[in-house]
Amino acid sequence: MLARLLFGFLILALPMAPAMAADPLLVERIDLGDNGPDVQAYNLQESGALRVFARSAAGFKRSQIFWQRRGADGAWQAPEPLPFADPRWRDSDPHLAGDGKTLSFISDRPGAGEQASGQLDLFEARLLDAAAGRWTAPRRLPEPLQSPGYELGPERYGERLYFASYRAGGPGKLSIYQADQETEPPQALPAPINEGEANSDFTLSPDGRHALWWSSRAGAEGGGDLYLAERVGEQFGPALRLPAPINGPGFEFTPSVSADGRWLLFASTRAAPGSAPGLAHMYRVSWPALLQALGPQAQAYSRASLAARVSALWQALGHQAGQPADVARMAALLHPQARIWGQQLNAGASRLDLRSWSAEAFLAALREPAPRALHECEIHRELRRYAGQAEVYSVVESRRDPARAEAEFVGVNSSQWQLGPQGWQLLSLHYALELPGEALPAHAGRSGQCLG
Repeated sequence: MLARLLFGFLILALPMAPAMAADPLLVERIDLGDNGPDVQAYNLQESGALRVFARSAAGFKRSQIFWQRRGADGAWQAPEPLPFADPRWRDSDPHLAGDGKTLSFISDRPGAGEQASGQLDLFEARLLDAAAGRWTAPRRLPEPLQSPGYELGPERYGERLYFASYRAGGPGKLSIYQADQETEPPQALPAPINEGEANSDFTLSPDGRHALWWSSRAGAEGGGDLYLAERVGEQFGPALRLPAPINGPGFEFTPSVSADGRWLLFASTRAAPGSAPGLAHMYRVSWPALLQALGPQAQAYSRASLAARVSALWQALGHQAGQPADVARMAALLHPQARIWGQQLNAGASRLDLRSWSAEAFLAALREPAPRALHECEIHRELRRYAGQAEVYSVVESRRDPARAEAEFVGVNSSQWQLGPQGWQLLSLHYALELPGEALPAHAGRSGQCLG
């Protein structure tokens, strides 16, 4: 035992090794058969055992969509044009939805029973049988989504479709839109997504927490650079320009994160051996390494949003005498399947009693007016987080009179939060009041100083 203690002391006494520097971002070119002097590739997207991309000549002439299937050995088979390809028409900007079967793309082909318009419109097709290579005929999307200008870069996520358009009336010459219904006009995304003259190729990471797109806003080089923003509910955090060597003097566009979360795929017109100047080719860089390189910036917006939600939780519980708690505010914080747990000393029976409420039952209890006021003051907070999950430890003082120096009750609280389509929502909360004779752990808070 003594040897073990001495060994532990020696370990603690040794100087700490310097933190390891993050690996440099390594950009690799992807060979998509675009090695000719007048061939370029872009819009690569990998989704499980399928991937799609576009190839064209310079100036995006004679653009065509290709697809690849992954073989039993894990290698990608040779790319093939889609069965409905037609040399008379340009097809481009392919994207497979999460179901792996709905392909969104742009084309200047005519819709069923229509005349060709000579412009690029939004189309979709369905994969019927991957092994047999069977697809439905392309369907031109309804008129409210189309415009006299070109549409670009469509991506479907459930019922929602994102795309860019040169239509009149947008925030810029080329702007990003979202449509939740095919029969309603699309809405332009707010800043920071649409800033500057041109924004396009909007995409989401597999978990939906990050948006990426290209933009020609101030600071961009080569006609356009790639940007990233955190997504919290329907809101987006600040636009972060991706670092070199991802962005460079060329034009970077068509970003996509592979379905397995390993790679950020993107096109660039950077100089490539054996390629004519200005032609685009596909590249990849480690997605985890990029997030590490961005550091705290990559989740600063969602962290601030979580802090605001935690503060709102304690504020919503407070009320004046004869009044209920702020039920509407609390309802917006709770996940529909949330569970609340409360632990309190039963002195008469010499035991700890535990109660539990569903979200619905907890809200019902809060709707009842209370004869005495309640003021909750969070004085200490600790946060542990992984991606879209977080655990928060809070020390909270409770008072009937906010001017009272000493708290009437002090509790420790453990809350679990999830970042989903509605933003941060409370999944569970466990609170326990201070026990007689057992002091709370030391913390940085001080009585009467409330966080948030």
